[in-house]
Amino acid sequence: KQINNSLKIERQLYFALRNNEISLYYQGQVSEEKNIIGCEVLVRWYNEDLGFVSPMEFIPIAEKTGIIIELGHYILEEAFKTLQLWEEQNIHLEQFSVNISIQQLLNKNFVNDVEDLCHRYLNDHTRKKIIFEITETLLAENIDKVIRVIRHIKELDIRFSMDDFGTGYSSLSYLREMPIDELKIDRSFVSRLGETDSDEKMITTIFTLAKIFDLKVVAEGVETGEQFRFLLEHDCHIFQGYYFAKPMNRSDFEVHLLRNKKKNPLLY
Repeated sequence: KQINNSLKIERQLYFALRNNEISLYYQGQVSEEKNIIGCEVLVRWYNEDLGFVSPMEFIPIAEKTGIIIELGHYILEEAFKTLQLWEEQNIHLEQFSVNISIQQLLNKNFVNDVEDLCHRYLNDHTRKKIIFEITETLLAENIDKVIRVIRHIKELDIRFSMDDFGTGYSSLSYLREMPIDELKIDRSFVSRLGETDSDEKMITTIFTLAKIFDLKVVAEGVETGEQFRFLLEHDCHIFQGYYFAKPMNRSDFEVHLLRNKKKNPLLY
C-alpha cells in the first residue's frame, strides 16, 4: 500500500507545477518579546485526487526523482517575489528563510540561478534578509563541495542556517568548517522539553556551541508557554511554532503581520 501511494504521489508530482497545485505558506519567527521579525517559507501541495499531501511525503520523492530541482527553483522564485512585494508594500521583516535541498544546492546551475533570481527580484538591502536553510543530516556526503557552494552564495549576502540541528552526525566538526550564521534546534528536542533531563541538556549544549561559534539560534516547534520560557531563559534568539502562529498563506500572513504591527508600532 505504501509503495502504491508513493507511486501515485510520484506520478501526480510531475504535473503539480504545471497544474498550479503548489503553493507557499509562511510561518512567523518571533523575538523574545513575541514580535514577528521573520518567517520561514513552507511548501504546500493540494491535488484533486490525493488531497493535501504532506511535504514529509512528497519532498523525499521529489528528491529521489530529481523533480526537486524544478520544484526548488519555483519555490525560490515565488519566495523572492513575495519578499520584493512586501518591501514595496512597506512590510519589513529582518529575515526570510527558505529551505534548500542538498540536491538543489549541489546542482551545477544552482549558483547561477540564485544570482539570476537575486538580480531580478531583490536589491542589496533585501538580499541580506534571505536565509537558506540546509539540513545537517544531508551534509555528510559532499562536505567540501557544499562549503564551496555556500561560500559562493554568501558573496550575494545571503545567509545560511543549519536546520534540524542535533539530529545528524559530526555536528562539532561541521560547525567548525561550515560558513553558517544560524542554528535551528530540531523540533524533536523542543517537543520533549520538561519530559527528560537529557533533552534539556542537549538544548543547553546547543546554546553553548552557538555562543562559541557566534551563531544565532532559532527554536522551531515551540508549542507551549513552558517551552517558550525554558528557551527564553537559555538566551534563545528567535522562536517559531504553533504557540505563536501556524503556517499561513500569503494574505493571511499579511493580516497577521498587520495585527502584530498595531500592537508594536515602534518596531516597524
